Amino acid sequence: MRSRLLFGGRVVAALLLLATGILHLRLYFDSYRHTDVGGPFLLQAAAAFVLAVALVAWRSPISLFAGLVLMDATLIGFGLSRTSRGVFGFTESGFEPSPDAAISLVIEIVAAVVLVVLIFLELRPQPAPASRPALS
Repeated sequence: MRSRLLFGGRVVAALLLLATGILHLRLYFDSYRHTDVGGPFLLQAAAAFVLAVALVAWRSPISLFAGLVLMDATLIGFGLSRTSRGVFGFTESGFEPSPDAAISLVIEIVAAVVLVVLIFLELRPQPAPASRPALS
């Protein structure tokens, strides 16, 4: 039962990573290709696709941590791009481009939460099976 739950969680996390990768790839081709952040958008999309596959194919906690690092880095990049200094000198405000920025932000937060829960569940020790009393 536990292994099915963990695998299902990994599939959910992989789908969330795919969604954010698709959004970043679309944003790259729609508007960011010729900006200073075009490369990082393309890199984020590629990393999301690779890690989505790794989450399902490689059942190591390392793949969960890698997915969490990607989501955290993406969220930090989003936050920094809304500051006066921006990211690589690139700044935006609010939730522009709309609605992609808001959708991406929600997906990345949910993905990070799912990955944290999966890391906790996978690293938690398995409870010892209850022993049956010996029959006399």
